[in-house]
Amino acid sequence: MELIKIDYLQIDVAVAKLLTVSKLSINSRQKIGLIGNNGSGKTTLMKILAQEKFPDLFTIKGAVINNCNFAYVPQLLDAGDKSGGQREKLALSRAVAKLKNMPNGLLLLDEPTSNLDITQQQWLIKLISKSKIACLIISHDQNFLNSVCDSVWYVQNKEVHNFSGTYEEFCSFSEDQQKRAETTYEQKEKHLEQLKKSYNQHFNKARTFSRNKKGLSSSDWRSKSMGKQKTANNVIRASKNLASRINKEKGELKKPPVHHAITLKNAITDLSISPKSKALRIEQQPINAYGQKLFNITQEVNLAYGSKVVLTGQNGIGKTVFLKKIKNKQLTGFYNPKLKIGYFNQNIVASQTDKTLLDSLFATSIFDDSSTMQVLGDLHLRQYGEHKISDLSGGQLVCFNLAKILTGQYNLLLLDEPTNFLDIASVNALAEFVTVYPFAMILVSHDQAFIKQLKITKWHIKNSRLITSTAQKKQSKKGNNNELELLKFKLDQLMLDSNASISEIKQVKARIQELQ
Repeated sequence: MELIKIDYLQIDVAVAKLLTVSKLSINSRQKIGLIGNNGSGKTTLMKILAQEKFPDLFTIKGAVINNCNFAYVPQLLDAGDKSGGQREKLALSRAVAKLKNMPNGLLLLDEPTSNLDITQQQWLIKLISKSKIACLIISHDQNFLNSVCDSVWYVQNKEVHNFSGTYEEFCSFSEDQQKRAETTYEQKEKHLEQLKKSYNQHFNKARTFSRNKKGLSSSDWRSKSMGKQKTANNVIRASKNLASRINKEKGELKKPPVHHAITLKNAITDLSISPKSKALRIEQQPINAYGQKLFNITQEVNLAYGSKVVLTGQNGIGKTVFLKKIKNKQLTGFYNPKLKIGYFNQNIVASQTDKTLLDSLFATSIFDDSSTMQVLGDLHLRQYGEHKISDLSGGQLVCFNLAKILTGQYNLLLLDEPTNFLDIASVNALAEFVTVYPFAMILVSHDQAFIKQLKITKWHIKNSRLITSTAQKKQSKKGNNNELELLKFKLDQLMLDSNASISEIKQVKARIQELQ
């Protein structure tokens, strides 16, 4: 059954077109992911479906046929609030409960995972997957999209398109589409070169008809050439036609956008720390805040020069407090004298509001202009380079603050949930940046697809203590040693037991060899 039907919808902001929708519908039990770059109009479209009121700046043409009972959960922007995850979970639970006993239910969710930790995300995935309620979900969380969606609405060239399939299938489709576009462009380029070559041949041939032959007067040459005049006219006509085709095809030839991985050239070298020395060493100690203990560091933690770490754990467990204490050098330990720490969270307010975005960024960037501009492009800020920082929107300001920290004069970056309000393209670009960044980094994230992309060291806060990969290895080794001793004892007992089976003895021996 159709819950929502759109035959045509056009959304304009002031005099500019924002978004066009043609022939889209939402059916019972369908789970749709709505994706697109930030600022492309996704939230505006959802608000129209949720029958929200709009200021006069917006012009909406067309109509939405609504045949459903809906619940709308907007994006909770206050990411710095410690209860953000719980507030989000409560809002989602209430929305599902509201529609549970209503016919034709539709959930409209705008970035529902942005404040949820991994455990809460798994709760939401289970809730939506088991529910019979249809959903339209704006999300940049690729793991979440892949887990719950059976269709994708994607914004491309200011139009919303439908793809019937999972998010993973959509990604394969997009890659194929990109390859086809690149192949088509290359073919058109070759064809254009052939046309140019043919035009030059015709042009040069046409010129020979207008030249006097050596040893002939003009009147004699014209009298001898009368029979060739028809051929000359045909060559000239063909030459003009080719010129017209070349101009037309040049006008239609558009190179498809191609993303190039960032290279980060010419970083300032005086920020470098000797690879033999540590950037940071944190001693065993409790981490306290607000008059209570959050977790313990039970083993010395070292952060080597140039190493990157992702820190995970449930909301409220102390990740942000940990980063802030490192930033303020409040933890007992060693801080390299050359250490310069850059800290990002969602609530940083820009101080240089009188400057343009480009002036502010270039004044502090440690990378060359092309690398700095690519960071801007990856965060969709390039077109706002001449805008004053005070004129940026909230989302643009978050991205500017991130760009300012990423390119700033630091050799240790502390990034607290940097992906929260980035779109999918920017999240993937950030993962590339982290990989090639030349200095140390600790980042907090709940984005599972992003974490998987990074392939860096993982720290985890669990059971009131910080677990590092080193600690995990030590714990595993300790556990293995205990098991090995028990197995050796068991093997001795089996060898003395006349009723013991040969297969059991072999199994114990094999496990001992494995542990050794």
